[in-house]
Formats: sequence, structure tokens, C-alpha cells
Amino acid sequence: MCNSRDWRGCLLNLVRPARKTLRFLLQTAVTFWWTNGNGEPRQGEGRSRDVSEHGAFVFATSCPPVGANVVVKIDLEGIPDEIGRLPVEVEGQVLRVEQCPAERGMLTGGFAVQY
Repeated sequence: MCNSRDWRGCLLNLVRPARKTLRFLLQTAVTFWWTNGNGEPRQGEGRSRDVSEHGAFVFATSCPPVGANVVVKIDLEGIPDEIGRLPVEVEGQVLRVEQCPAERGMLTGGFAVQY
């Protein structure tokens, strides 16, 4: 709660970002792999919502469970034609899984991964 004596601190808390890394809104193709609880390899595809140097959020119809180790390949589109697509592959861990109501045939859920 803010009072009139410390209004500057309150104002700083309102404008200071809560995240430690900058997220980039990047909607591009993502492929990911993980091993399920029975040791069987699984694979999924989706689209990124945003990406940072330490993680990403991926929209997908099939998501790995929270805590799963996952390999994520993000295709960076929009690179000059001479280079083509530039895939980035990282290993990480699933932090959370979200289920969303389906809207207009879009992907219905997604997961956050930290790498």
C-alpha cells in the first residue's frame, strides 16, 4: 500500500518491469521433443507467442507436462532470403502448462519453457 510519504517508491514500482529479461513478441514455428513418464519419446509442434534469452511460451495442441525436460527448435523467420530460415535449438524445462478455450480454430493451450 502506498502513502503520501513514499509516493516515489510506489511510482517506481508501477513503471519498473517485473521480469528480469526482455521478451520479444515472436510468432513462428516451433517443434519440441520430450520423453513421457513411460520413457517413450514424444514430439509436438506449435507456434511461439514470445521468446527471450531464457525462455519462451509456445501455443500447442499437445503439451509436455510441467517439469518435463524438453528440446525446443524455434524457426526464426524473416531472415534475409540469402540465409533462409535460421533454426535455434535449445534444451529447457517446462514451467507451466495453460489450457485456453478454443477460439476460431486456433491452438487451444500452451506451455512456458525455461532454458
